[in-house]
Amino acid sequence: MVSKLQPGLTLVLAALLAGCSAPQADAPRPIVQLAPIPGLKVRPLTDRTFERTEVRRARGEYLTEGILACAACHSERDWQQAGGPIVAGRAYAGRVWKTDGKTWLVAPNITPEPHTGAGRWSDDMLARAIREGIGHDGRLLHPQMWYRSYRQLSDEDLASVVVYLRSLPAVRNTLPQTVLSAEQVKRFVGEPRPITAPVPEPPHATPQERGRYLAGLADCGGCHTLWDGKRLPGAFAGGNEVGRDGRKVLSANITPDPTGMSYDAAGFIQVIRTGKAGLLAPEMPWLFYRRLNDADLTALHAFLSTRYPVAHRISNLGPSTACAVCGGVHPLGTANRLVPPRGIALPQRLLRDYVGSYRIDEYDWTLRIEMRHGKLHVIEGDAPPKELVALTQSTFAMDGGLGPLRFERDAEGRVARVVSQDVEDVPLERIADVAAKAGGSQ
Repeated sequence: MVSKLQPGLTLVLAALLAGCSAPQADAPRPIVQLAPIPGLKVRPLTDRTFERTEVRRARGEYLTEGILACAACHSERDWQQAGGPIVAGRAYAGRVWKTDGKTWLVAPNITPEPHTGAGRWSDDMLARAIREGIGHDGRLLHPQMWYRSYRQLSDEDLASVVVYLRSLPAVRNTLPQTVLSAEQVKRFVGEPRPITAPVPEPPHATPQERGRYLAGLADCGGCHTLWDGKRLPGAFAGGNEVGRDGRKVLSANITPDPTGMSYDAAGFIQVIRTGKAGLLAPEMPWLFYRRLNDADLTALHAFLSTRYPVAHRISNLGPSTACAVCGGVHPLGTANRLVPPRGIALPQRLLRDYVGSYRIDEYDWTLRIEMRHGKLHVIEGDAPPKELVALTQSTFAMDGGLGPLRFERDAEGRVARVVSQDVEDVPLERIADVAAKAGGSQ
C-alpha cells in the first residue's frame, strides 16, 4: 500500500511514525531494580495484576481511608486544626517529615502520576511495598511505613487497596527519597519478609476476632505500648512517645482499666468519631479511624477489652513527675502506684509441668521457664529472671512484662506451648531441651 502513495504523503507518514516512536522529552525514566543489600530479603517481582472492579475499589477506599490511614502519612497535614486534616489538593501526594528542621523521612507520592508518583509502578510493586517493606525499585523501606502491620492484610484486601490507589486523582509533586544511614540499615535490614504463600481472610466469627485483625492493621499496640522504658507497664498501657513533624505526645493507656479505656463500646465510638470533641492529639489519626463503621469500631473495642488491664495514668498536660509503673517521668506520674497482681497458690506438681524452653522462630524469641525457690520464673536472654504470679491454673502475670503468659496443653495433656498475651497472642512452642531443664534450680 505504501508504495502506491504519493512521495510527499509517504514522507509525511514517515515523519508521523517517527514522532510516535521517539522518546518524549519529559518521558519518565525506566524503573531499575537495585541490587539487594547484604541481609535484605527481597522477593522477585511478578507480573500479577489485580482486576479493577467497583467492589474492590469501594472496599479499598474503606480500608485505605480508614483503618490503614495511608493518607495520614502520605499527605501534607494542617497541624493547626483539630485532628490535622489533609491540606486541600495534597491527598496522597507525599510528604517530607522533618525534626528540628532536618529531613529524616519522605513518604512518597503514591497517586497514579507517572513522573513523580506511582503511575508507572506495577501492581506487584505496590503490593510488595505495602506488605513486605521493599520499595518499587527494590530499596529497603523505613519501618515508619507500616509494612510490619500491613503484612497481615489478606490477599483480597491487598488487591482492593491497590485498586483504590490506582483510582486516585494524579497529583504531580516532586519529592526526594528517604536516605537511610548505615546504622538504620543495620537495624532495619531484617524487618522485611517476603510473602510467597496465600494470605487468606482472617477469622471474623466474633467481634473479638474482627477487632484483632483491625487492631493489628492499625498497629494500635505499636503506638500505645511502651517498648523501651525502665520498666514495661504492659501492652496497650500507654506512655510511648509518638512524634510527628517535631510534635511529641505520650500515647494513652487503652487497656480495660479504670485508668485507661474504661468506657463501653458506645463511649469508644463517640471518642473516635469526635476525637474527644477535637481534643485528641492529631498524632492519634482519629480523623481516619472515625470513618470506620459502627460494627468495626465495636469490634475494635471488643478486642481491646480482652487485653490485660494495667493501672497507668497518662496525660500530656501538667508537670512531669516520676512514675513507678513505667519508671519514667510524665504528667500524672506520681499518681501511679506499683501494685503487684494478686496471685493464687498452685501445687508444685502443676508448676513443674511448665518448666522448659519455648520458642517462636518468626520472631527469633526464646523463653526459658525455671523453678527457683519453689516459684516459676521466666528468663529471656541475659535479662534477670522475672517471677511468674499465677492468675489461674494456666495463666501467669510477670513484673515488667508486656502481658500474661498462658500455657496450653496438647490432646494428650502435655504442655505444648506458652502464649504471650501482649499486643497480639504470640505462641511459643515447647522445644526439645525441656527434659534436660525439668526441675530447674530449687
